[in-house]
Amino acid sequence: MVIDGALIPTWLSASLWLLLFATCLLALRYADWRAVIQVPARLHLLLGGALFCIILWLLSVRVIPGLWIHFLGITTLTLILGWRFALLAGTLAVLVHTALIGQGAASIPPAWLLSVAVPATVSRYLVFRLRQLKYRNLFIYMLGAGFGGGLLSVLALAATALPLLWVIGQRAWVIDALASWPLISLLLFPEGFINGMVVTTLTVFYPQLVKTFDERHYLDDG
Repeated sequence: MVIDGALIPTWLSASLWLLLFATCLLALRYADWRAVIQVPARLHLLLGGALFCIILWLLSVRVIPGLWIHFLGITTLTLILGWRFALLAGTLAVLVHTALIGQGAASIPPAWLLSVAVPATVSRYLVFRLRQLKYRNLFIYMLGAGFGGGLLSVLALAATALPLLWVIGQRAWVIDALASWPLISLLLFPEGFINGMVVTTLTVFYPQLVKTFDERHYLDDG
């Protein structure tokens, strides 16, 4: 989701910029760069993941003046790259995407929060919770983390976006969104399907490329 920068108060933009910088610095500091250097395919995944998001986000709909809605794809990015690299690739995608749609610097941090940070965090937490289950089945990962992660990322985005829109003074948008809440299903199931399909394909044919997939946990009988 992208909000027109002209609607973002200066104090909010500055606060979110600080959050963006702090999070990305920590991700840069603690990301496993040796694994990327040792396996060049992972660097291709990092850059390719950013490109995937840019292309997916360009298929956006300007539902009302000042607000763009698009599919996320961040669940897939998080499952493949891990949380830290997903944040970095997603941040790169946000920078490019906002420039391509003609938005300025003020729109970048809210777009990053809604389209990258929140969905990536929710998706990674879901993977952690699924691993706590006593059942060990490949479909728990593919459908639970892939399809389910896509669904939850949209719900988390909505839960974050509504208070944010209220804070910036767009209360009419919030009221309209709550009044037409069933329309969120138009994003929920396609988002789940896109992420579930990609994650399932990569998990079956290229499991070594999916960082959050543990073969021993989901496939070993013991």
